[in-house]
Amino acid sequence: MRFRAPAVFGVALLLSCIAGCSITQHPAGDSQLWSWQHRDSTTSWSTPDRQYGLQVSPCDPSNPSSINGELGKANEFDFSHPRVDTFVNRFQTNLRGFFSEALSRSGRYVPRMSSILQKEGLPQELAYLPLIESGFSAYAVSRAGAAGPWQFMPETGRRYGLRIDQYVDERRDPVKSTHAAARYLKDLYSMFGDWHLSLAAYNTGEQNITRILEHGRADDFWEMSERGYLCRETNDFVPRFLAAVQIAAMPEAYGFDVPDESPEHYDLVKIHRPLSLATVAQLSGTSTDEIKELNPALRRGVVPPQGYAVRLPAGSKETFQIAYANLGALPVAATTKSSSYHKQHGRHRHRVRRGETLASIAERHNVPVHALVHANAIRNPRSLQAGRMLRLPNAVS
Repeated sequence: MRFRAPAVFGVALLLSCIAGCSITQHPAGDSQLWSWQHRDSTTSWSTPDRQYGLQVSPCDPSNPSSINGELGKANEFDFSHPRVDTFVNRFQTNLRGFFSEALSRSGRYVPRMSSILQKEGLPQELAYLPLIESGFSAYAVSRAGAAGPWQFMPETGRRYGLRIDQYVDERRDPVKSTHAAARYLKDLYSMFGDWHLSLAAYNTGEQNITRILEHGRADDFWEMSERGYLCRETNDFVPRFLAAVQIAAMPEAYGFDVPDESPEHYDLVKIHRPLSLATVAQLSGTSTDEIKELNPALRRGVVPPQGYAVRLPAGSKETFQIAYANLGALPVAATTKSSSYHKQHGRHRHRVRRGETLASIAERHNVPVHALVHANAIRNPRSLQAGRMLRLPNAVS
């Protein structure tokens, strides 16, 4: 991984100081929704689980340096270093505009990011790393080409399973990129056994930190920094992150508002053919802007030719599937899947039971909802009545 320049976020960013770094798609619970539950006061130390109401391992509230997770060690994050205070002051003064806006955006992402990190055994404080990397902007891009909330370089993103091509850039996906970042951070901690060094490596590249250690020039991050072995961006990266965590945990104590943006709620649907996001929006009864906001990884405003799992506003999945089924012929992949299943099991019809929905019936028989809708010419899901006999897709003549 190569050292790269600070991230560029459009208008604001005074970012001679706010920098990015260069850095698997194994999303667990991608459709899970998280509840927003912030407290009236944040004058006591609050890790992301307390701030957003997540159920996680306990952390000592009297000790800001205590860390959750198997890879965390008590007092490993040095919030007391004088250089941390320097950046706390800068965030409160000349960088206040950027920091306030980024902190406000964090409400949409920190709950889920924190949960992903906690499940991976990582300190949940790392969920605030995008605050200084990208300001929690999915579209942040550095001069060197790092992109997304976690500012992955292309080669590092692909190494950790992110799809990056002409149609899709999953570095922009806040969920998938967080899974990738978690795996990368775990690898760095396995290499260095210290979070300060791991964060420095995240910014400048593991090779650079390894080289300094192998030559015996310094044993820890602060010594490397004081002896001038690190470039300016990396030299500032760790204390800037610690300052950001310190403020984010107790925003009101530092003169900032508690984030009031709610986490994203969405449904996930697999679309098997190319479709413009404008059409997706129309079929789901929402706006193109909302579909684009939920799917920042789709870089050309269209579902790729081979299909993709697309996020829809919560509660709009069934509306979309019914409208999608009425567009025309079923996708080959969906038809093939359902036909092969029913050919194997010899089942062609289903009698609707009380309380069943199209979604539950489709799930039971392992067929797409839109295939079921198409096979039975259903136009209103609320008209589904108990006792009705439904054709399963391979029974369509």
